[in-house]
Amino acid sequence: MPIQTQRHGDVVEITLDWPEVRNALGPSEGRELRLALEAANADDSVAAVVLSANGKAFCAGGNLPEIVRLAEQGASAVEDTIYGEFQGVFRAIRECPVPLITAVDGAAVGFGCDLALAGSATFIGDRGWIAQGWIKAGLIPATGGTHYVVRRGGQQALWRLLQADRVDGPTAEAWGLAIACPQAREAALAMATKYATYPRAPLKALTHLAKLAEPEEHLAAALRYQIGFLTDPGFAQQAQRLLNP
Repeated sequence: MPIQTQRHGDVVEITLDWPEVRNALGPSEGRELRLALEAANADDSVAAVVLSANGKAFCAGGNLPEIVRLAEQGASAVEDTIYGEFQGVFRAIRECPVPLITAVDGAAVGFGCDLALAGSATFIGDRGWIAQGWIKAGLIPATGGTHYVVRRGGQQALWRLLQADRVDGPTAEAWGLAIACPQAREAALAMATKYATYPRAPLKALTHLAKLAEPEEHLAAALRYQIGFLTDPGFAQQAQRLLNP
């Protein structure tokens, strides 16, 4: 199966599995990934999601032969496919109610770079690297890559990434884009497994708050969450346990 979905307790791992094309995505692959993400989002038992890949590449970008065929169909077909399938993947990531962690143990180029940086956290292993890739094909990251880079590393990271042919884990970490490690999948699963031990409601609240960039909106949402948590009868019991371990 091109998309592998595994449960590790309350952690869902979604794995890209098109190694023959270095996990490059065309419209049908985008649809499969979007549906897998939406299924994880809808499962209240899930505490965290890990996105990984089989083969030598995390994701080599868009499947160029399929993209060329799509372009030949005209602007309307391009708009429908980009909005519905490719951008749909990133809407599903944005709507994930729990932390979504990406594990980059190979090349992540173009669409793959956007995918690597779209979630809550990114691990890049010793064999992993990212590259923006789009501009060499005369394109821009229409799936949100510019936003993801600036959100994490600021404007300077954006222009550094544009200049670089490839960015390894330690460099990406220095730019604020990712976390360097020997094995990205192992590190991502370890982080997700730790999150699965936390109370679910505040974990989901933190996931939501992390996506709110406007300060007043963030503070208002945080206040609503905290009122609910503090007035819950379970809070007093948990406080007593912390005071009297």
